[in-house]
Amino acid sequence: MTPLKQIEALKITIKYFRSQIGPHDCGWMYTTIDGLKYRIKELRKEEKKFSKIKQESWIKGYKEWKK
Repeated sequence: MTPLKQIEALKITIKYFRSQIGPHDCGWMYTTIDGLKYRIKELRKEEKKFSKIKQESWIKGYKEWKK
Protein backbone atom coordinates (compact mmCIF):
# COMPACT_ATOMS: atom_id res chain seq x y z
CA MET A 1 0.00 0.00 0.00
CA THR A 2 1.38 3.39 -0.94
CA PRO A 3 2.00 6.02 1.73
CA LEU A 4 -0.78 8.19 0.30
CA LYS A 5 -3.32 5.36 0.58
CA GLN A 6 -2.13 4.64 4.12
CA ILE A 7 -2.58 8.30 5.04
CA GLU A 8 -6.11 8.26 3.64
CA ALA A 9 -6.97 5.12 5.63
CA LEU A 10 -5.56 6.66 8.82
CA LYS A 11 -7.60 9.84 8.28
CA ILE A 12 -10.76 7.74 7.98
CA THR A 13 -9.81 5.92 11.19
CA ILE A 14 -9.30 9.24 12.99
CA LYS A 15 -12.75 10.41 11.86
CA TYR A 16 -14.22 7.17 13.21
CA PHE A 17 -12.58 7.55 16.62
CA ARG A 18 -13.66 11.20 16.86
CA SER A 19 -17.26 10.18 16.22
CA GLN A 20 -17.06 7.61 19.04
CA ILE A 21 -15.74 9.95 21.72
CA GLY A 22 -18.15 10.22 24.62
CA PRO A 23 -18.39 12.51 27.63
CA HIS A 24 -16.11 10.33 29.81
CA ASP A 25 -13.71 7.35 29.83
CA CYS A 26 -12.41 8.07 26.34
CA GLY A 27 -8.89 9.26 27.09
CA TRP A 28 -7.44 6.26 25.27
CA MET A 29 -9.19 7.43 22.09
CA TYR A 30 -7.42 10.79 22.26
CA THR A 31 -4.12 8.95 22.74
CA THR A 32 -4.89 6.72 19.75
CA ILE A 33 -5.79 9.71 17.58
CA ASP A 34 -2.49 11.39 18.51
CA GLY A 35 -0.62 8.21 17.58
CA LEU A 36 -2.39 8.06 14.23
CA LYS A 37 -1.57 11.71 13.56
CA TYR A 38 2.09 11.00 14.31
CA ARG A 39 2.05 8.09 11.86
CA ILE A 40 0.56 10.35 9.18
CA LYS A 41 3.37 12.82 9.79
CA GLU A 42 5.97 10.06 9.33
CA LEU A 43 4.28 8.78 6.17
CA ARG A 44 4.34 12.28 4.68
CA LYS A 45 8.10 12.40 5.26
CA GLU A 46 8.47 9.00 3.55
CA GLU A 47 6.34 10.18 0.62
CA LYS A 48 8.46 13.31 0.24
CA LYS A 49 11.66 11.19 0.15
CA PHE A 50 10.10 8.74 -2.31
CA SER A 51 8.99 11.55 -4.62
CA LYS A 52 12.45 13.10 -4.59
CA ILE A 53 14.15 9.77 -5.35
CA LYS A 54 11.66 9.04 -8.12
CA GLN A 55 12.26 12.45 -9.68
CA GLU A 56 16.06 12.10 -9.46
CA SER A 57 15.83 8.66 -11.02
CA TRP A 58 13.76 10.00 -13.90
CA ILE A 59 16.20 12.86 -14.53
CA LYS A 60 19.18 10.47 -14.47
CA GLY A 61 17.46 8.10 -16.90
CA TYR A 62 16.56 10.95 -19.23
CA LYS A 63 20.13 12.24 -19.27
CA GLU A 64 21.46 8.75 -20.06
CA TRP A 65 18.87 8.31 -22.81
CA LYS A 66 19.73 11.69 -24.30
CA LYS A 67 23.42 10.74 -24.72
